[in-house]
Amino acid sequence: MKKLLKDRQSLRFGVAVAVAFPLIYFLMNLLGLSNGMFSWWETLLFGLVQGVIFWFCMASFRQFRDEDITPR
Repeated sequence: MKKLLKDRQSLRFGVAVAVAFPLIYFLMNLLGLSNGMFSWWETLLFGLVQGVIFWFCMASFRQFRDEDITPR
């Protein structure tokens, strides 16, 4: 887990997703283009969960980016 926390780029992207999801949802709601599926607290909670999942996947896969997987 410490190795994943050292990946600062994926942490920034995870925070951006966690902040962007509720902002986009509320903006769509204000414009009248939302389906009203979540309440405000569900949107904030889901945004945080989405950011954590995005960060974990990105950090996990990024540690293998320099490995050569082509057959010889």
